[in-house]
Amino acid sequence: MKIACRILKLIDNSIGTTISLIVISFLFCLPGNVFSKIKGNNISSSLIQSAFNPKTASWNIDWPGRISQYDLVYKSPPIDPMQGIALGNGDVAALVWCEDTKIVIVLNKCDLWDDSQTGKPETWDEKYDFYTTQRHACRIEIDFKFPVFNTLYLTDFKARLSLADASLSLRGSSPFGDLNLKAFIDHQSGILFCELGNSFKEEVPLKISMEHFGSRTFSMWYTRMRRDATIGLPGTEALADGNSIFITQKLSGGKFAVGGTVLQSNGLKVNCSREHSRCTSIQVTGNREKKIQLAFSVTSPINGDPVAEVKSKLSGANRKGLEPFKQEHAAYWKAIWNRSFMDYGDDYLNNLWYLTMYYANASQGGKYPGRFNNGLWSWNHDVQQWNFYFHWNQQQIYWPLNAAGFHDLVAPYLDFRFNSLRFAKKDAKELYNAKGAFISDVTNRNGYNRMDSNVKDNHTPVAEIALDFWRQYQFTSDKKFLKEKALPFILEAARFFESLFVKEGDGLYHAKEGNGYEGSVVLHDGLTELVYARTLFTNALEALKVAGADIPEAQRWKELLDHLAPLPVVKASNGLIIKGDSGYKINQGIYSGTSVQGDKIIGAGWGIKENKMLTTWYKTDDPEYAFLVSGDTSRNNKCEFRVYDGIFPAVPRSPVYPSGLVGLSQKGDPLFDVMTATTLLYGSEGMGWDPAPIVMARLGLARELALNLDQFPVRWQFFLNGWGHISSEVKEDGDGTSYFKTNLVNVVGSPTGEKVPFPAWPFRHMSMEAMSVLATAMNEALLQSYDGTISVFPAFKGSKTARFTLHAQGGFVISSEIKAGKVQWIAIKSLYGNPCKLELPWNIALRYSNLNRKSQKLSGETVVFKTKTEESFLLIPEGQNLQSWSVVAEKPSANEKVKYHPSGKTQLGIPRMF
Repeated sequence: MKIACRILKLIDNSIGTTISLIVISFLFCLPGNVFSKIKGNNISSSLIQSAFNPKTASWNIDWPGRISQYDLVYKSPPIDPMQGIALGNGDVAALVWCEDTKIVIVLNKCDLWDDSQTGKPETWDEKYDFYTTQRHACRIEIDFKFPVFNTLYLTDFKARLSLADASLSLRGSSPFGDLNLKAFIDHQSGILFCELGNSFKEEVPLKISMEHFGSRTFSMWYTRMRRDATIGLPGTEALADGNSIFITQKLSGGKFAVGGTVLQSNGLKVNCSREHSRCTSIQVTGNREKKIQLAFSVTSPINGDPVAEVKSKLSGANRKGLEPFKQEHAAYWKAIWNRSFMDYGDDYLNNLWYLTMYYANASQGGKYPGRFNNGLWSWNHDVQQWNFYFHWNQQQIYWPLNAAGFHDLVAPYLDFRFNSLRFAKKDAKELYNAKGAFISDVTNRNGYNRMDSNVKDNHTPVAEIALDFWRQYQFTSDKKFLKEKALPFILEAARFFESLFVKEGDGLYHAKEGNGYEGSVVLHDGLTELVYARTLFTNALEALKVAGADIPEAQRWKELLDHLAPLPVVKASNGLIIKGDSGYKINQGIYSGTSVQGDKIIGAGWGIKENKMLTTWYKTDDPEYAFLVSGDTSRNNKCEFRVYDGIFPAVPRSPVYPSGLVGLSQKGDPLFDVMTATTLLYGSEGMGWDPAPIVMARLGLARELALNLDQFPVRWQFFLNGWGHISSEVKEDGDGTSYFKTNLVNVVGSPTGEKVPFPAWPFRHMSMEAMSVLATAMNEALLQSYDGTISVFPAFKGSKTARFTLHAQGGFVISSEIKAGKVQWIAIKSLYGNPCKLELPWNIALRYSNLNRKSQKLSGETVVFKTKTEESFLLIPEGQNLQSWSVVAEKPSANEKVKYHPSGKTQLGIPRMF
């Protein structure tokens, strides 16, 4: 058989094609008699042609083109931080942009926290600008002295964010000469390496300055400000020593240092000097042509001497040399990208998916997770919009990561939550007289809850976080993690949730009172509490079973589950869903005319003050709420729903996502029909953090999801580097029309209640939620496993072509491909030897294993089969020709252009504008 394969390859090479014909039995190391058996099975003569190589269980797509086709390309300088090029290793991050004569780099680190001195839960007003906050590390300026980035003088420019190796390259030309920069943050050490050069017509000093000017945080910049401009300034010192420069900054938990050094000067003269207490610089002279290597490093806050620590790190880098770092860094990122593969059949959506995965890897790998606002790329001194970890927003960063194989990025977030348990248990006891743990929607980095009337009745965060722990275990099968972290957290969440329910006269357990997510309306039998009680107690009992543990509360939780009040279901208001000769149809919104199974929708709960059943949205003609966008532009200004004031807009999504209570596995159940009608009636998301497209995927609404994703970048990708935001009002920040915008804000501490106009432009930020929602929806359209059943292409529009490698719960790596609506094949790799439960996309399939001599015929809607650790399977439909598998090699090129969304309303990169 090996000889036959070599002959086929030789024949193929002789005609100059890129196709290799590989016999399937050879690919799976099967003996010849199996192949003979297959030949006699009335198989059709069609060939399987794919870039997937089943022998290696990998895609035969050239590296680095597979990833570099999604690089960001700038043909004009990014002249604003919100256009900036972002680097990072998960712990240390840098944002790079250009200003006239300079390249600006803002350096940050995830653990540079300055804690409030009181150690108490924090409120909005009493300590404004004195909260626990994150401080920036430093600002680096590379000054060429000529206006080399000014449009008036540019003759050529190109910059690239290279995703394959997480690096930046930049070059520019002007009448003054040429310049170039290459930079990356090493994955292991966190050192920022820069290769810098210029060739000018006259010799001028090249100045690299490093500065730190602390500031107020302005966490609620749009409503208030404190006039004390000294806040954040104390504790800074600048130093210079030989070929190196340093800045130190005192924080509540110690002192950190940033250091910069010249690794290689190529005979140029290097002079380091302290400019003042907040700035130090390197000046390079000696030739009009300059080429140097630089390294910058930042320490964590310590009680000792951080300068000695950063000196040691930089000295080690100098001894090792730049090239080994570059090679190791590139190999690391190649391994990162090999964990998964996404081809949604839409280049623009693919690009956003890969950028979202890149930004997660660059900002979520340190001791403290990068926050949903700006990640680790805050750029304006110590300004930290919102400043806290807001649960609803923060969790969304991690929604797409398990399926992409980035469990290691979820771990720091879960560690952060696990470490807050001691405070959460204390708050549950003191505030609710309850067992277990309460986590507010708003916490600081220590885990202190913000406690006031706005958040105290939102009980769901701890349950959703518990489900995050459980999901991490389901993907990793890590028993140690389950027993030491996941199970303890889940049990404390369940104990607290038990306290929220009371058995009433009907013999059922009812939710006493609470808010729906971040809402303010107090509800009895609130939807979110009923939903998460079902999922939390179910998963708690399952976690106990898997861990081989038992606790006294388990029986009570079983009793509660068996007698839990039903979810609130109501008849849609008159005219919203109508019944005709052919059945029920949606009669409002962007999916008007779509058939549904009935006129029932999900309610939000019983409004205690309102004394009636409430829904999240209601019909209105108010044009202020005209946010629904469809492919039919004539409908874009037509408003049909308004959110009920005080009920969070994502409440009606909760039974589907992120709870996982309802999905395609429940198709045919009344609740599935209710959630389908609710989702179609309410339509697209009204905010970037709304999981509407994920819900559509979980319900198998392929057509509606396709329409949603076609428009999603227009609504939420506001920045040309692929960053998004949660509010459509921020669109003007992306296009610059808000430059002169002001907000009327309160002056904190003013005895007269003074208000002043305050500029909005310096406080712009991105938000990571929307692009994470997009990536999750794409994952869920191609692969679902939320209930333990693997389903490929469950919500993908039939006429399109797509392919993927993603991870499934149970520890499986799944690859598959669909063409013209037909699933071609499924490859499965079992990482931990768990049983595999798979929904078959064909009536009959043939399954091949790399560990088994015989193929097996599978039939039925769902099949279950045993696996062994590292065992690989290939499944194809019966009737498919298995005599040969044509591996079609692909050689994509690195992206060289600015990409525009088909609508023309958003873009990736900057075109030439000179």
